[in-house]
Amino acid sequence: MHHDSNAQYVPSRRQKIELSRHAAKRSQQRAIPSEAVPLLLAYGERSHDGRGGVRYMMTHTSLAAVARAVGHSQRLDALAGAYAVVSADDERAVITVGHRFS
Repeated sequence: MHHDSNAQYVPSRRQKIELSRHAAKRSQQRAIPSEAVPLLLAYGERSHDGRGGVRYMMTHTSLAAVARAVGHSQRLDALAGAYAVVSADDERAVITVGHRFS
């Protein structure tokens, strides 16, 4: 009996994430690596931003979940308060990224 591995499986919510030019620029300016955006979308706390977008915020709770999944690191700590805003119509389209400062 042959079993296919699902090692190549990517949940549809995270497939083909596209950063707008604005999001790519803000990613560089705000030191949020574009490679971190899938983590924000997979683990961030989801809320509507009130302007037609959906925000995924990396909170203490979501950081703890990521740490349980991949281990704790300083790079992960740097994502505290980071967020990504996606289009409410197409959640694969990243509009911007940033940090919430308390």
